[in-house]
Amino acid sequence: MLSIPGVGPRKTLDLITEFGSLENIFSVDYKELTRIPGIKDKIARAILGDPDEELIAGQNKLIDKFQVKLVTLWDESYPEQLKQIYDPPIALFCRGNVELLTSDSVGIVGTRTPSSYGKEISKEFSRDLAQSGLTVVSGVAKGIDTSAHEACLKAGGQTIAVLGNGVDRVYPAENRGIYDELSTKGLLVSEFLMGSKPDAQNFPRRNRIISGLTMGTIVVEAAERSGSLITAYFALDQNREVFSVPGPVKSRQSKGTNLLIKQGAKLVENVEDVLEELGGKYTIGNSQGQQELLIATDPVEVAVLEHLSSTEDIHIDELSILAKQTTFALLGTLLQLEMKGLIQQLPGKYFKRRF
Repeated sequence: MLSIPGVGPRKTLDLITEFGSLENIFSVDYKELTRIPGIKDKIARAILGDPDEELIAGQNKLIDKFQVKLVTLWDESYPEQLKQIYDPPIALFCRGNVELLTSDSVGIVGTRTPSSYGKEISKEFSRDLAQSGLTVVSGVAKGIDTSAHEACLKAGGQTIAVLGNGVDRVYPAENRGIYDELSTKGLLVSEFLMGSKPDAQNFPRRNRIISGLTMGTIVVEAAERSGSLITAYFALDQNREVFSVPGPVKSRQSKGTNLLIKQGAKLVENVEDVLEELGGKYTIGNSQGQQELLIATDPVEVAVLEHLSSTEDIHIDELSILAKQTTFALLGTLLQLEMKGLIQQLPGKYFKRRF
């Protein structure tokens, strides 16, 4: 059914409801099929025709080559959250850690052309979600999506990328490195056949899976007309939470997020706001996790940490003198510490420890 044009997930489920099982669909006669709304002559003949053995062989070859697991709607490993949406994918092509499909997750989406503010916020939210034990779901597009995946992986977290093409294809091309990392440390997921190109019409369908897999979706930056808003509206339709990060009123990238807030999305300034809305079940880090992060730092990072406090901030110039490092060298060390979630940068180049 996956390869028959015009037969999407919803139509397939309608046919299964009518005829009792997927197998029964292929054994009914032409008249029975065409009395079903939406099943015209061409689709009926395609369903009842001989299977495309060449296509099947090609799919199996690619599935083996890329070590892909096919998870169907009837498998135990199919995510319960996704089953609940109106048109759940009949099958998911999964490359990586399939167990992530059933983990508690939150989506992060946003513009492909983010501001520096957007990039910073997406990294901060993704890192903090990772440290709270939640899986980060996004679409591995340019911009906010990529920043979210990268920050989550850097923090040692779990992340799922939902694709608008086959899991064997890289799009955009410059994301090959993160694709490779996701296929070994995270999970690449698609409902599209192996080899499928990233056609424009695929991405709205991809977006409903991002929202459908998650308990809620965070929109970081989005224009007034953007795919990120489509994901947010899917989330609303699926009875999931929608979180929106406010932005400057004159920024094009903030038009969509500010609009969502006007329409009732929860305004969030940090991950604590998100976790509170999810019922207080999750918290950022714990004493054991913090200790592990501290152990993981190198001697230069440890030396800088010794001069930072969790109660008082310090300017980079003063820290440079105390740590006996140039401000240029210090910025690199501070960036690493910030990505590990150990410190926080404040306006005006002030820094403080998070714990």
